[in-house]
Amino acid sequence: MAKFPKLKVIQPYWDVPEEIRDIEQGKYLPFCSHIRIVVEGQVVSSYEELLSLVAEDRHKDKDFLEVRFFEIISGG
Repeated sequence: MAKFPKLKVIQPYWDVPEEIRDIEQGKYLPFCSHIRIVVEGQVVSSYEELLSLVAEDRHKDKDFLEVRFFEIISGG
């Protein structure tokens, strides 16, 4: 099995500012319509997209990939 980088989840609003997760824990990220998940500058909308991004050659030598959450605020 290929070695995937871990996810460094940056959490601006929670008690723990950052945490390290294995790629398998990525399936529990909040993939929903009001939160955008950005991994290494690229928006990811599902666990499958996350796996595809992590498997790219440009990430093969990295130990961590930075993951950030952005809340989408709508209304007037």
